[in-house]
Amino acid sequence: MLRSKKFIIAAIIGVLLLVGFFSSVRQIGTGQVGVVTQYGKVTGRELGEGLAFILPFGLNNVTVYDIKVQKENVSSTAASLDLQDVSSEIVLNYELERGSVSRVHQTIGANYVDKIVTPAINEIFKAASSKYTASQLITQRSKLKSDALSGLQLRLKPFGINVSELSIVDFRFSENFSSAIEEKQVAQQNAERAKFNLEAARTDAQAQKAQSETLTKEFLQKQAIEKWDGKLPTYMGGGESVFNIPLTN
Repeated sequence: MLRSKKFIIAAIIGVLLLVGFFSSVRQIGTGQVGVVTQYGKVTGRELGEGLAFILPFGLNNVTVYDIKVQKENVSSTAASLDLQDVSSEIVLNYELERGSVSRVHQTIGANYVDKIVTPAINEIFKAASSKYTASQLITQRSKLKSDALSGLQLRLKPFGINVSELSIVDFRFSENFSSAIEEKQVAQQNAERAKFNLEAARTDAQAQKAQSETLTKEFLQKQAIEKWDGKLPTYMGGGESVFNIPLTN
């Protein structure tokens, strides 16, 4: 009986040790950081890639953050300087700064994208778009992109979020404005076509005038003399002359 009790106790201890071992082991993947908390409080300890040990039985918890470059797509709307509605698809590349993940977890939380990143994209895009007219948004997209990128870098850097790239995929305007742009383009094309036709007609008229001024009677006679082979024609009708040279009998 005593041996049986010792065996049960040993088995229980073995199970507890086994459970404690597995509950204290954490595996952190490539490009990830684990934030260790104890009773919900951030300890300041960050786990790097690979295996790591924490206090077992739930005394420590680990929240894993991805620190690789992330991509966030946001559909944003804004108003231009001339109060035209514009919408666009914004693509932002960013990453969490290693060493700042604990601070992000403590001050923002795991859903930092919804709380910080997405609102910042919308706000900065609205602010940047309001500096340009609708036409300038089309012709100066690279400058708008640069303004928005700089604004987002300044906004998110204090939170430990590094912004590396921003893309403005497309601009969409109201139907009325899009129709006005299309009509303007058609009018410009028609004007260019009319201008080209006018220039072509003017050039053709100048060529004809130059030709008529060049082909004088004396010039044609000179050309005929230069090409004459010295033989008189065998038949002349009406007693006419050749090259204004009187024909003799």
